[in-house]
Amino acid sequence: MEATFVLKPDEFSEKILAKIESLFVDRNQPITITVRQDAQPRYNSAEVLRRMREFREKYPPAEISADIDINKLIDEMNWEGNH
Repeated sequence: MEATFVLKPDEFSEKILAKIESLFVDRNQPITITVRQDAQPRYNSAEVLRRMREFREKYPPAEISADIDINKLIDEMNWEGNH
């Protein structure tokens, strides 16, 4: 048996799942649920990469020494006269 159910996410409930289960209760077959994704991604990957390159050019990664005292840096950033 093959059946196709088309539901919106807000229509999916335990009641629907129980109904689907009842249709296959006498059969020892797996049930597969397939989720269809939107045709277009929600973001433009080329645009994301372009923005990332611009950000890296504007704020290049800084190399710091391995023996740096991170707590001292934090204290310097948070000292009372700094904010």
